Formats: sequence, structure tokens, C-alpha cells
Amino acid sequence: MKENRRRIGRFGGLARTLRTIRYLRPSQVGWRLRYALERRRPVLLTDGEMPTSARVEPAVLPGGHVIEREAELPHTFEDLQRGSFSLLNQRKLLGPPPVEWLLGAQTRDRLWAITLHYHEWVYRLTELVGGQQVESREVEQLLARYLDDWLVRCDVDQPGARALAWNAFAIATRLGWWTRAYRRLHAVGWHERYPELHRRFLESYWKQAAYLEQHLEWDLRANHLLRDAIGLLWAGRFFDHPTARRWLDLGTRLAVEQAQEQVLADGGHFERSPMYHIHVLEDLVTAASLVTDEGAARRLRDACGKMAEFVAWVRHPDGEIPLLNDAAMGAVSSPSEALAMVGAVGVEVDQAPRRGSRHFGETGLVVHHGPRWSVFFDVGPVGPNVQPGHAHADTLTLCASVDGQRLLVDPGTHSYDLDETRRYDRSTRAHNTVCIDGVDSSEVWHIFRVGRRARVYDVRVTGEGDRVIASAWHDGYRHLSGRPRHERIVETTLDALSIRDHVSGGGRHELTGGLLVAPRWSVSETEQGWLLVHDGLRVRVALEGPSGLRREVVVAPYHPRYGVSVNTRRLVWSFAGPLPVSVSTRLEVEP
Repeated sequence: MKENRRRIGRFGGLARTLRTIRYLRPSQVGWRLRYALERRRPVLLTDGEMPTSARVEPAVLPGGHVIEREAELPHTFEDLQRGSFSLLNQRKLLGPPPVEWLLGAQTRDRLWAITLHYHEWVYRLTELVGGQQVESREVEQLLARYLDDWLVRCDVDQPGARALAWNAFAIATRLGWWTRAYRRLHAVGWHERYPELHRRFLESYWKQAAYLEQHLEWDLRANHLLRDAIGLLWAGRFFDHPTARRWLDLGTRLAVEQAQEQVLADGGHFERSPMYHIHVLEDLVTAASLVTDEGAARRLRDACGKMAEFVAWVRHPDGEIPLLNDAAMGAVSSPSEALAMVGAVGVEVDQAPRRGSRHFGETGLVVHHGPRWSVFFDVGPVGPNVQPGHAHADTLTLCASVDGQRLLVDPGTHSYDLDETRRYDRSTRAHNTVCIDGVDSSEVWHIFRVGRRARVYDVRVTGEGDRVIASAWHDGYRHLSGRPRHERIVETTLDALSIRDHVSGGGRHELTGGLLVAPRWSVSETEQGWLLVHDGLRVRVALEGPSGLRREVVVAPYHPRYGVSVNTRRLVWSFAGPLPVSVSTRLEVEP
């Protein structure tokens, strides 16, 4: 067992890197090298004379989808007056101008820092213009101060600006919020009151779009490349210019191509994250409203319809997503908001909760919604070979609700920093599956990298009425001595959820399994396992296994939203000994 833990030796880092890049397309590696070399050179953006005005008529420039989710820490005018920014459930005091814009490579709160440069807060400020609580001129003046400060201190040539502020994804996102904000401000004549700022705003918008075109994320692909396409579409509709028409054509082609590549035949998104599924769906809805080619719009709407059906199935009874792979609640539209959004672009979707069982074969997810139990069983790949960055080592994990209450949860996603929290969120030991010898079932490392990947075989799903039986096995531990193999069978009846784990192979190994319980449930030990109680519901958990099987309750972190950590309880079993080993866990609702 100690030998297995030492397998990464003197040349382990190089071997792990090779196991990671072997799955990538050669073009991805080439683009990454090109961009790395380019960071050392000055930026040259020349593409003819830019226009001096924008096309803001509603018929020419659609509004696009605006995310109206409720923020836990909303920006107020008073917050921004004193330079307090509220993003991803955290507040930071950065100003007032001059603002600490967090330029350069950030080692902590990287996601927060790049979100700051998305400029959704700019759009939210413009929503206050013409309101009852704050004088419009005060809002315009504050916004002018912030924009002026950002345009000067975050220009592409400023030290550290290219790391996050001019990251392609950030630019593409910012162009969307700037376009929406510009329409609001133009309607009240701000461009006449701030002519010089208006000129510099348009100049920066143009420069950002040109930079985006030259730095499309062909190295990362996946949802990043699609967001880049959305940015080009915004820019292509914003200006009346031959270059803008080129951006529009390129954005249209990219959006259609990426919809075809990323949306699987069963409607799932190929990154296998319910959160990023909705994130991509939001972008495709926006694309469908921005493209001017009707054939392209029709293909985008078709993709939205397929994705919407997946959303209708993959939601807990509380209306929110299961936190499979990288996922956080509140970071994208809720499932009901996403379905309504799809309907707004002319795609008919039945928004009612689904009932029964569904196996999304291409995505690799078994979903069951019965009278009492809702279960989500992960039987798919960790993600696409070209970009598994949002993958967790969670093969054969499951999440569940009972009588409308979320019961078994995944750890969620706290942040995207290179730290122990990120390591925990992605680890096998944090998920509702089996870990062998303390090794992750897929080789997740750094922040977004994956080397060796678990593959799932022999998926079988049968269901009738209240009952569904689903089974599969994976080879994520084939590199360990004795070549262990984890097989799991999940079964639901009206009152019970059963999980049977069988680990075959040879030699002695340490096995650990467990279930992460949603925070509101109380946990107490019983003779056979545990008793879970919440709001009048009582669920008994019975454990059966070989002699020497140990069980305990440990405190474990749960990250339901970005930046939020809640302590909850994890039901843990462990065994050390020879294979094969079988362990059964039965959760039954008491009458």
C-alpha cells in the first residue's frame, strides 16, 4: 500500500504531465505555446480606422439574455461609492478610485479577481439610472469615475493587465455587459455629458474585440471558446464596420461549430457539469438572439432545445442542480430560469418536473425521480479529452433527495485556487464513492488538470414504476497492484435506496467509502449504521460488509456556492485487507 502511494517518484511529475497532454489535440499544445511566447511581446492591434459611434437601436442590437438571479451579496450604490465590490459571495474593499484592480497573476481568489473584470457590476450600476432611490447624475458620475480609472489603469499595455483583465474569456464576457450598459446609458444621453469618456470607451471596446479575435482560446476550447464566440457576436452587432461584420461572421461560425461539438446527442454538455451545462445554454440562447443568419439561429435553437430537456431532468426537487464535477449554486441561472430563458427565444419546453427514470447514455448520467427518491448516478467519463479541467475524481458517485429534501450531496466547488480546498473538492475521498489506497480514481492535479482517467464499462439500467436498478464498473485503479476494479449497483424502491459496492482484484488494499450528508440533517449512530433526521423525516442507514469493516462520522466541508464553506457530516466506512470486498449501504425511510 505504501508502495502505491510512492508511485510518483523522481520522474513522476514528467510522467504525469505526459499522461495529461497525451489526450489533447496537437493544435491545443501549439496554441498554448504560441500564447505563452506572445506574452513577452508588446501588443500590436491595427485594423484600419475604428468607427466613432455604435449601433444601439433595439432592432439592430438585441439585448441578449441578462442573468437576473438573486445575489446573496448585492451591490448597492453605497457599496460602490466606498469601493466595496461584492462578487461570488465575498466582499472586498478595492477603492474608491484609484481602484486596486488585482492585476497580474493572482495566487488567491483568482476566480473572484477575474469576475471583477467581467464588469457585470457596471451593468448593475446602470440599472440605477432613472431609479427612485439614487439621483441619476450621482450614478453617472460614480460610473464615470470607475470607467475612467479602469480604462487608464487596466489598458492592455499596463503591467499585469493581460493576466486576467485582458484574458480572452474576461473580454468576451465584459463586451456583453458593456453593450447592455451602453444601451441604457446612451438612452439617457450620457455620451453627450461625457464626450471624452465616451470616445475612450468606444476605443477600448474596439481594441478589446480586436484583441479577442487574435486570442481565441483554441488551447482551452470547451465553454471558453464558446464564450469567445459570444464576445465576437456582441462586437459584431455593436459597430457598423467591415471589421465588425467579420467578427459577426466568425462568431456565428464558432458558435454553431461549438454547439455541434459540445452538445451531446442526449442533450448533455460534454464537460459533464450541470452548472456549466446551464452556463453554455445561457451562451447559446444569447448567440441565437445575436446571429443574423437564420440557418445558424435555427441550429442554435435546436441545440438549446436539447439542452433544456436535460435541464428539466437534472434538478433536485428543491429546483436546483446536483453539484457534479465543478458546480456551484447561484453562479448561473437556476434550472427554472434556464427553461424560461429558452422559451423566450421561441423554443417550446415543458417546464414541469420530470417523473420516472432516464439514462443519459452519452453524458453518462442515470436520473430517477420517484414518488419519494430523486437520485443522480454518475456513470460517465470525467469530461471530454480536449478539456477535462472541470472534472472531479468522482466516478460512480451519486446524489439524492428524499421527500423533496436534499440528502446526499457532492462537496461542490469553493474556488479555483491552487490550494488544499481545490484539492479536496476534486478528490475521490470527498465524493460519495469508493477510494482505494488513498488514490484518486482519476488523476486530478494542479487546478484544472487531469492525467490518468477512469473509464466506465457495462452500464446497465432497468426501471419500472418506483424501482430502478443501475450498475456499472470503472477501471480507475487498474494501475495499482492487483488491478482493483470498483463495481457499483444502485437500486431504489418506494422507501429505500440501496448501494452495493464490490471491489475485485488481488492483493491487500485500504478501501474507504462514504456519504456526504446535506447540512440540515442530524446524524446519530445506531447498532447497524446511522440515523438521519430532518424536519420530521427519519432515514436509517444500514451498513453490511466483511469482518473488520469500520465506520465513523467525520466533519467534512461542503461548498454549495463559490466562496462558501459549510461544515457537515460524512458517513465513512473503511476496510483494510485482501480483495475481493463487498459493502452494502441501505438508506430506508422510517414510516
